[in-house]
Order: sequence, then structure tokens, then C-alpha cells
Amino acid sequence: MTERRVRRRLAVWLVAALVGVFTVVTPAGAATTCTLTFKANYRGDVGSQYRWQVDATLTNTGTTTSTTWQAVIDFPLSSGAVIHQFWNATRPSANVWGPMGWNGALPKNQRATFGFDIGMPMPNTSPPLPTSSSCTITY
Repeated sequence: MTERRVRRRLAVWLVAALVGVFTVVTPAGAATTCTLTFKANYRGDVGSQYRWQVDATLTNTGTTTSTTWQAVIDFPLSSGAVIHQFWNATRPSANVWGPMGWNGALPKNQRATFGFDIGMPMPNTSPPLPTSSSCTITY
């Protein structure tokens, strides 16, 4: 075998090996094929706070069932709002919300609902809707 042929075969094997490594280690696809909506309901006065229940709905607008989801929600907490409790979601960090064990897999066009009990200092009577939000679904 000539030296040129050996180098060519070595180059082909090297490229094949590198391409194989990159195609085998492919993470699950994450996409923003979801919507996130909110509805605030006034619950009354408690001490020096107006209490609100904020219901969130995350909908899978993709074409297949998700494996998990994540929502990034910025509430107006700098204005003195306090999240007293939340349900049907986990809170891995201050503004990040994720699914419970039972509501992460969402078939297409299905939704996960979760919510928050938020106290707003008086005399702030405006509902504590998020100042910004986004969602991500992983398939």
C-alpha cells in the first residue's frame, strides 16, 4: 500500500470517528413550542397585604409529547410582593419553575396548570402579574 493511500484511509477513519462521536452524543431537543398564560384572582386582605391567587397555564404547542418543561417567570417582587405558597410546580431557583413528577410529560396541545399565592403590600391594588415570562419544552 502506498503512503498516500495509507494517509487517505487514516484521514477517512479519523473523520468518521469524529462524526460518530458528535452524532452519538445528541441531547434531547429543547424548544420554545409552548405558551404561558396567567390569570390573577383577588383573594382578600390579610394583615397589611392584598392576597392574590395567580394561576399559570403552560401549553405544549409542539407536535409531540414533551418529556419535561420549564418556565422562567419574573414577578414584581422588588415592589414588596411575597410568594407565600405555590402548587403543581417545583421551584429550583427564584424565577425558575418546573414540573412535579406527574405533570412534566405533556402530549401535544395539552397543558400543565400551576399557581401562586402572592401577597402585595397595601396600598398596591394592581394584580401581581409577571413583568416577563418565557417557557421551554424538552422533547
